Amino acid sequence: MKYVKHSKVASAPHSTRVRDAIAHAVCVATRCAIALVLLALTLPHMGNAATRFDGTPVVVQAEDVQARITLSADHSYSGRELGVSVDFKIAPGWHIYGAPLPEGEGLTPTSINLASNILARQTLTLPKPIMLRFDTLNQTYPVYTGTFNALGTVVLSQNIKPGNYSIPGTLSFQQCNDAMCKMPQTVHFELPLKIEPLTPLAPPT
Repeated sequence: MKYVKHSKVASAPHSTRVRDAIAHAVCVATRCAIALVLLALTLPHMGNAATRFDGTPVVVQAEDVQARITLSADHSYSGRELGVSVDFKIAPGWHIYGAPLPEGEGLTPTSINLASNILARQTLTLPKPIMLRFDTLNQTYPVYTGTFNALGTVVLSQNIKPGNYSIPGTLSFQQCNDAMCKMPQTVHFELPLKIEPLTPLAPPT
């Protein structure tokens, strides 16, 4: 009978091989978990960086409040989605209101609305306001000060006739300082947009 000499690896105890396999699996799982966490942290930044706002900006100036409104493009096609960016600049010493506000006090929260039949839907998200305490009123209100940015999207309607359009919109706000509040304001503006004709697909060859 011929005997075969076993190597050290082959003759290792079963418990050692199982322990090594478990350790390897744990190491792989840990590396995968770290990679997933890094990917989750990176993707939001990648999404923000991917949106470029190349449209023609419209600047709305109303006393101590300025809003620079820009679409991601100044030309597009029916049914497409465009980004909307609004850069606010509030003069020092003044603030405008966020939401929600206490009922019955007659204060106006900041809002932007686009109204056009070439829009199927729209969204705009203002950043979270800061809570400012007014000791003289014994009240705390959500407000915006300085500079901040709001982002959103618009989806164009289907079958829009090609041509040049203006998307009308309104900016509503109320500005105050520590001593007084001015009357609420609603400022109108228009965003230029060119609708391009859809190019038919080339027939297969």
